[in-house]
Amino acid sequence: MSIDHPTCPGRHEHPSPSTRGGPLRRWFLANSLLAGVLALVWLVLRSGPKPSRLAYPCQQASLSAATLALGAPLVAAVVAVRRQLVSGLATPFGLAAAVVAVAAGLAVTGVLVVADPQPGVVAVDPPRDYRAAVFHVSGCPEDPVGDAFPGLDALLGLMGTNGLQLHRSSIPGPISGPDGLIAADDVVLVKINYQWGERGGTNTDLLRGLLLRITEHPEGFTGEIVIVENTQFAGADNFDRAANNAQDHGQSPRDVVDDLAGLGVAVSLFDWTAIRHTPVAEYSAGDLADGYVVYPYDPGFQGRVSYPKFRTDLGTYISLRDGVWDLPSSTYDRNRLKVVNLPVLKSHHSTYGATACVKNWMGVITTGLSTNSHSAMRYGILGQTMVEVRPADLNILDAIWINADPYTGPATTYAGATRRDELVASTDPVAADIWAVTNILIPGFLGNGFTPPWPQPDATPDDPSSDFRQYLDASMAALLNGGYQTTNDLGQIDLYSLDAGGALFDDGFESGTTSAWSSTSP
Repeated sequence: MSIDHPTCPGRHEHPSPSTRGGPLRRWFLANSLLAGVLALVWLVLRSGPKPSRLAYPCQQASLSAATLALGAPLVAAVVAVRRQLVSGLATPFGLAAAVVAVAAGLAVTGVLVVADPQPGVVAVDPPRDYRAAVFHVSGCPEDPVGDAFPGLDALLGLMGTNGLQLHRSSIPGPISGPDGLIAADDVVLVKINYQWGERGGTNTDLLRGLLLRITEHPEGFTGEIVIVENTQFAGADNFDRAANNAQDHGQSPRDVVDDLAGLGVAVSLFDWTAIRHTPVAEYSAGDLADGYVVYPYDPGFQGRVSYPKFRTDLGTYISLRDGVWDLPSSTYDRNRLKVVNLPVLKSHHSTYGATACVKNWMGVITTGLSTNSHSAMRYGILGQTMVEVRPADLNILDAIWINADPYTGPATTYAGATRRDELVASTDPVAADIWAVTNILIPGFLGNGFTPPWPQPDATPDDPSSDFRQYLDASMAALLNGGYQTTNDLGQIDLYSLDAGGALFDDGFESGTTSAWSSTSP
C-alpha cells in the first residue's frame, strides 16, 4: 500500500537530496569537497605564477586528486540542480552555487584555460627545416702542451673538417678557409666567465690555447684580441685572482694576457664591471666615454636592453652593437668586430638552474642603470640583447670541469667540481645549451648520485616549465622573432663528435673518428 503525497495524490514520497543516504553520505561528500578544495588551492599556489608548471608530475597528481575529489560533490550538485529545475523549485542561490561548482570542475579538469600572465614568454617554434651543428669533443687531455690546449685543438680540427673554420683566409687549411670566422685584421672580443673563483670561471688553459690559435692566422694576424667580462656585483679583481680554473690554479686571465702580450701579441683585458653604472651615448652621437648604452624599458621583457662601448688599452674604440669606430672618418665597421663566447658549464641552483652559453650573456649586459636585467632574463632579455648587437660568432662551452651538483652553483669550489674533459662548440647558443645540459650536466648529476626530481630552481632540459628551459626558451623566442635561426629541439641538432685521444695531424691538430648524427640517437 502506498502513501500518497499530501499535495500530489498518487505519487510516492522520496527523501530529499539533503537527507538521502544519511550521515555517512553527507560525511563522504563533505570530506571529498574539502579534499578537492585543498588540492585545488595547493595547485593554484604552486602553479599560479607559472601555469606551465601544470606539466610537473606533482602538479598532475594534484590535478587528478582535485578532479576526483571534486567530482563527487560536482555530480551531486548537478543532480540536485536537475531535480530542483524539474520540480520548479530552483532558487537564485542554488543556481549560483551550481554555476560555481561547475566552473570549479571545469577549471580543475583543464576545460577553462587561464592565460599565462608572464610577459615576454612567447611560444615560438624553430623553423622545421633548420639544422643546428653542434661540435663535441670528449677525452680532452688534462695538461696543456706549452701554450696549446690539445682538447681545443681537437675541437677546432673537428669543426674545420665539417665546414666551420676558425680563420677566414684564402689559404686553405685544417681550420682556415674563405668562409671562416675570423679575418687577419679583425678585433676579437673573447667573453669569459670570471664572476666566481676556483672552478666557477672559464678554464684559463683553454683560454690560453684559444688565444694562441686565433693569432696563428695563415695570413698573419694583424688584428687585436680583448678579453672581456662584467662580473656585476662580484668584482673582477683585476682579472688576477689567486684561485683560478686551470691545472696551475695560479694562472689567471691576466697572466695569460701578459704572457702573450710579452710575445708581441696584440691582446689586452677590459673589465666591463668598472663601467656598469655609467650611461653613455654612441660614438656617432659624439660621446667617446666608456660605459653602457641603455634602451628604454620594454614591458614585454620586463627590463632594458644594454650593451657596452669602450676604448681598449691599444686605443681601439668598440661599440658592441655598431662595431669598430674609426675616429678620423666617424664611421663604424661592424664586420671587423668578432665575438667568441667562452663560458663554463655549471649548475645554477641560486636562480636559473644551469649556466652555459646563453646565461654567460649576463656578463655582457649590466644589471645597473635600472635595467632589471637579472629578473628580465626569465622573459628573454638576453636573447633580445643578442638580437640588438648580434649573437656571438662562436660559442665554445667549457666542460672540462663542471658543477654537477643541482644543490649548488654558480659558485664552484675545487672540491665541488666534477671533471668531464669535454668541450662543446656551436654558432647556435641555444642548441649548444640544450645539448650540453642534456648530455653533460644531467649525466653529471646522475653520476654524482643526484636523482630526479631536481630541486628548484632546476635545470631539467626536457621540462619546458623548468627554470633553465624558461629563460632558454624565452631567449630563443626573442632570437627567432629577431630573424635569427636557432633551436631548442634535440631532433634538429646535427652532432659532430670526436674523442680527443686520436692521432695527430702533421700540424698538431688532433684527428679521430667523427660522426654526424641527430642528437636524439642513442
